[in-house]
Amino acid sequence: MALLLVPLLALLSEAVLQDEDCLSLATLRGTPGANVQQLGPKLHQRPVVNKACPHCCYHGENEVPCLDVEQCAEKGPTNGRYAIVMTYVGQPHDKMLPYIRSMQAAAAMANNADIVMAMRKSDSEQMTQNQKELFRNHSIKLLDVDWDTPPKMKAYQEGAWCGHQDFIRLHVLGMEGYDAVAYYDTDVEFQGDITPVLRCAASGKFLTTNGGLGELLNVGFFALRPDKRLFQAAVNFALHANFSMNTSWGEMGWTPAGGYFVGGECGQGFWYALFYKFGGSAQQALQSAGLSVVDSAQIDRCMWNYQTSFQCKEHLDCSRVRVHHKPAIKTEWKECQKLEPSVR
Repeated sequence: MALLLVPLLALLSEAVLQDEDCLSLATLRGTPGANVQQLGPKLHQRPVVNKACPHCCYHGENEVPCLDVEQCAEKGPTNGRYAIVMTYVGQPHDKMLPYIRSMQAAAAMANNADIVMAMRKSDSEQMTQNQKELFRNHSIKLLDVDWDTPPKMKAYQEGAWCGHQDFIRLHVLGMEGYDAVAYYDTDVEFQGDITPVLRCAASGKFLTTNGGLGELLNVGFFALRPDKRLFQAAVNFALHANFSMNTSWGEMGWTPAGGYFVGGECGQGFWYALFYKFGGSAQQALQSAGLSVVDSAQIDRCMWNYQTSFQCKEHLDCSRVRVHHKPAIKTEWKECQKLEPSVR
């Protein structure tokens, strides 16, 4: 079915990035066996709503059923080594982690997962002592990386461009050493247990959701079993693929969307073209890194990456939402809301 296009709103994603070879500063793991309530809000494990978003998942040229996360999770390790990853670009500030308490609670439930912040070294070097203390207090590992956009990227744009905050997240793809990693924007609030997402990703699935503005993919969340070949494939695609408003990245096209969607010129279009399309320049990039295919799937946005009520079923039980992304502030009654005040 053709994807509905909705008006552009001010709901642009944050960013994430990492490069395993550049690991630096703090290696402050959460306390083993820490109690969730000690680290932050108590997260629920209520059953997810079946088909909370009936028409929200896409693959290739088509709308497809959303992957059943909990069924997929049964194929993953019960005690895996996991990481929750964020990225930040620019001058660090004291309010850069508004929902860190809920992230700590999610990490504790996920077998004491690491929490990692990836930043350009030139940015992390500007952190104040208060900001470093903030990281230590919340057991955040700092991962220094060399770039936020791949050097010599063909479709690089000058000026105000969302590519910097998006493409730094490519580093997350190569974070080998973990059974699975999940990237989340810093404005995400965890309301329930995300262990099933990590276990599912550890089974080999590359997971994303669509977006709340009609985007085929929202780059504010993705989860995978890290593989340096995926990182290299993404860098190779960035080096050779051009971007066009008519044909998307590498001339892979916008289908099943009706055309350009929000963030298409940055990570959201790039991710879908490379990881969810078949053949063409995307296939060439994968093969150049020794891969033939990515086992990608999308999961129910209204449960696992809530971003407005757009496309969600009517009278959705908000108490079942596991991860809340948008709206960031209290809005009309029909929207599910964040539960905790942000740390500001």
